[in-house]
Amino acid sequence: MQNVLIALETDLASSIALRYACRFEKLIRFNMQVVHIPDLDEQNHPPGGGWVHRTWENAVVQQSGREIRKLIREERGYCYSAGEPKIIPGEKDQVILEELRKKRYDFFIEGFLHSFEPDRFFKKLDSDLYRHLPCPALMVKNMVDPDRGIQIVGTPDTFSFELYWFFKILSGMVAEPDILVCRFKTSGDKATLLENDRDLISGIETGMLKYGKAAGRIRTAEGSSDGLAALVRDHALLVSPLPESGSPMAHMLSRSPCPILFCPEPKK
Repeated sequence: MQNVLIALETDLASSIALRYACRFEKLIRFNMQVVHIPDLDEQNHPPGGGWVHRTWENAVVQQSGREIRKLIREERGYCYSAGEPKIIPGEKDQVILEELRKKRYDFFIEGFLHSFEPDRFFKKLDSDLYRHLPCPALMVKNMVDPDRGIQIVGTPDTFSFELYWFFKILSGMVAEPDILVCRFKTSGDKATLLENDRDLISGIETGMLKYGKAAGRIRTAEGSSDGLAALVRDHALLVSPLPESGSPMAHMLSRSPCPILFCPEPKK
């Protein structure tokens, strides 16, 4: 069974992410470890250091633990495998990266509410965490019905490693994933559906058949990131390459309300 790390805060984004993860695990089954990183900089630091400071920090950690356990209890009806949370003070991205590397989790989950401010999305993609991901990251933007299925989104040169991660993580899912091949242009109000490149599609189909799977709907679309955004709005999960901040792929995905599983390109 896969091991998954989920980062939680005491906010709406984390509540949605936990509920989505709990429904998601019923489809592919995984063990989920919760981690919370209390932001000590937001607390009122006591004067002095040494024993006084350690006592204050321990109190903050204990209070944070109580709040996160309460959040988990509230979602217990949806989730069965979220055990004792880890409460680890420190710089959030570095704590999560260290935990992911140390325990070799299969993927990571966090909440990030959908908005129409792409700069927030780009800032997240530019973070130390996302730029150094050792495994895929599931960014939960919204609570959606898992029955809406999966769509693998990419460009002609990204599907090889996307399929690798898809079958490593999601091979247990019954649903056949839709495929969207994006060819970005700098302008164009609407996406234009093109005839599929038979060589590319044959390669994708062959790769899937190696794992006993078949694809659902396969489309190739051309247009600007704005024009293509309408094609990435109606699934329970998007599987995407981890894009560069500000790239056409990032612009398109910033407009999608769907949860996104970002797949880092394997290190060479």
